[in-house]
Amino acid sequence: MKAALIDKVGSIKFITADAPVLSQDNEVLIRVVLTGICGSEVHAFHGKHPFRIPPVISGHECSGVVEAIGSKVSRVRVGDRVTVEPHYGCGHCRDCASGHYNLCKDKKVLGTQTWQGSFGEYIVVPEQTIVLLPDNVSFEQGALIEPVAVGVHAVRSLGTSLGDSVAILGAGPIGLGIYLAAKASGATKIFITDALDYNLEVARQMGCEWAINPVKENAVDIIMEQTDGIGVDNVFLGVGVEPVLNDALKMCRRRGSISEVGLFGSPPRIDIHHVQIKELRVQGSNMYVRSDFEIAVDAIANGNFDTSRFVSRVFPIEEVEAAMRLVDERKENVIKVLLKF
Repeated sequence: MKAALIDKVGSIKFITADAPVLSQDNEVLIRVVLTGICGSEVHAFHGKHPFRIPPVISGHECSGVVEAIGSKVSRVRVGDRVTVEPHYGCGHCRDCASGHYNLCKDKKVLGTQTWQGSFGEYIVVPEQTIVLLPDNVSFEQGALIEPVAVGVHAVRSLGTSLGDSVAILGAGPIGLGIYLAAKASGATKIFITDALDYNLEVARQMGCEWAINPVKENAVDIIMEQTDGIGVDNVFLGVGVEPVLNDALKMCRRRGSISEVGLFGSPPRIDIHHVQIKELRVQGSNMYVRSDFEIAVDAIANGNFDTSRFVSRVFPIEEVEAAMRLVDERKENVIKVLLKF
């Protein structure tokens, strides 16, 4: 099969590899049509991801077609158009038993050494991870459901609701997914910040009135001014950058909430007294659970989530090196880059 291998730190290559095969009666073989390059793959490319460690066929944002099913698979048929929730828990620990399998310390994640990812033309997944695509959801939209579900999970976990004010720090795919979910939840005043003007313009096109470049403007001052000196109810960290985290502590109102969604390359130093003085709630957001995926699929199918501005470029898998360089180096304006088989 065709595949892209992160063979060592700073290197990714197009290769021909053996296709995975069904080995369990609950498994499904999927022919990948499209897969996205995520920030976590960029971290893996640089050797900074905690569990996507080279050499690895990574990839976890995907859409495709079911090619074969195990003997005990009952909900999925050959020919179905699908996406995949790219993780599953051990099934018997406390977190799995309570429905929080995204927190299982022994969970398997697609695109790691233990579960070959969607940078390969074929993947094998347990039936429980399959999410069917409605007829009016394209393969391109299907490949975007994973990053959108990240935003859905963050917004639901923090409890954002009607009338809340929100700041989203980072306007990449994760930040824009948070924006869609926060808007749908009823948040009435939403601020988005990003150091890239192109990302901010995309956010404006999606309906965000307050899109701020913190390199050119003081985002904290603007947000405090626009909230009458109170600050916002909820702050979402869509990027893992130390100064951005400290800005979040400043712009969040007293007894407000901060959700840490983005992956930090190294442990950040924070001005902790803001947390104590303002009685802030700082909460992590780790991937998603199935209900987040289902909400994202339904919202896209019903037209409530418009993802039409997410995809900037689609590369054939054979050009994966150029695609990774583009995402990594940002020499061209892009939100999401997809690979096509």
